[in-house]
Amino acid sequence: MTYSAIRVRATPGAPQAGRAGIAVIAAGIAVAGWISFGRHLFGIGGDLTIAYVATLGVIFAVLLVLAGLAVRRTSRRGFETRGITHALLITTGSCGFLLGLTIPDSTPQGLQTILSGPNEPALGIAIGIANPLGVVGIATAIIALVLATKDSRGRISLVETWSDEEPDDDASPAGVLPV
Repeated sequence: MTYSAIRVRATPGAPQAGRAGIAVIAAGIAVAGWISFGRHLFGIGGDLTIAYVATLGVIFAVLLVLAGLAVRRTSRRGFETRGITHALLITTGSCGFLLGLTIPDSTPQGLQTILSGPNEPALGIAIGIANPLGVVGIATAIIALVLATKDSRGRISLVETWSDEEPDDDASPAGVLPV
């Protein structure tokens, strides 16, 4: 019995406009802006805004814009974006939104978040939730970017075949020795 496997790249379908990629780019910029400046909408913006813009805002914006460009490239080339890629992008956006609600800022009244204000113990809980949300949000954004980039190149499927014929020992192909 013989087994053989061949890797086959997917055949692209009809190219599309790439609207999903544009939506990812717009949502990514909105999430980065929310994380960076969202507290100002509630009147509790403070000294840490510049630090959040330079770090979290830039990281989320770059990762989500690049992922959006890859999603757009995928549909423009006629390939499909996997569901897991969309799920990770939604998870990233959700973590970013929640991070914007729970990230603290330094004000004249002390540290405050949108959800808790300056009140303890809610402030401590919100700050404790903010760190994991940021880590999970950045991790899922990186994974989504990798998957979106792989989707833009087309899926590679493994085609397996089994044969009942035994290869002849005398008829081995040139240059290949039987083991």
